[in-house]
Amino acid sequence: MKLAYTVATPDTRKKALAYSGDFSEICAKLKDIGYTGLELFVRDPCELDKNAVVKAIESHNLEIPVIGTGPAVSEDKLTFTAADEQMRAAAIRRAKEMIDFASLFNAQVNIGKLRGDIRPDSAEQSRKQMKHAFQEVCSYAQTKKINVTIEPQNRFVINNLNTTQQALDWLHELQISNLFLMLDTFHMNIEDQSMAASILKAKDHNIHFHFAENNRGIPGTGHINFPELIRILRAIHYDGYISLEIDQLPDSYTAAQGAFAYLNTLRKED
Repeated sequence: MKLAYTVATPDTRKKALAYSGDFSEICAKLKDIGYTGLELFVRDPCELDKNAVVKAIESHNLEIPVIGTGPAVSEDKLTFTAADEQMRAAAIRRAKEMIDFASLFNAQVNIGKLRGDIRPDSAEQSRKQMKHAFQEVCSYAQTKKINVTIEPQNRFVINNLNTTQQALDWLHELQISNLFLMLDTFHMNIEDQSMAASILKAKDHNIHFHFAENNRGIPGTGHINFPELIRILRAIHYDGYISLEIDQLPDSYTAAQGAFAYLNTLRKED
């Protein structure tokens, strides 16, 4: 198991559940703490100085396991199920640009809020739009040899694919070879009856994890049983990344440091 921390790329404007600021300095600080990877939260890759980003990452010998697409929603209001056709097309186009960017690092591209809500006034239509978007985006990702992940998120964030089982059912319906899951403990704590059971059920389909406490805080400061989760990941021989997607409190460096210290101890235990 390897540990990554969420970092906002310079094109983002709003604060998110990610370290933000001078990108090269952030890379240096996280590497110094002990992280080996970054999960990049990206708004618009076309506005990035990609050479500068790649240089900072390579100079600190860091890996990029996944690209997060959330800022495209929170800042630019793009979703696969937007009522406006042009916005839907723009969301698909942006997802493909994220895939191009991800191909620089052989990273996954995660789809959370970007999939959009199922509109109550046209549920069947918006579900078809979401399905079409996943098919088109994943087909494009296949040409770049990139995997796409769906992140089940809780009902207060989005109105579909809330539970692990619902996301697994969606995978079964679409039958796309490069579409997988990314499970998040914060969302699982709200939606799933048992995080342990969900992880075991999804073990053949889940390729990344988000860890955060029940209140989005540093793991180990709330009521989620992280020692049990680490034992389960070890039992299923999970050797991928765990990203820390947590509140940046009291500040990003302190949060990153505390999260790493706690999880690093757990993953070293027999």
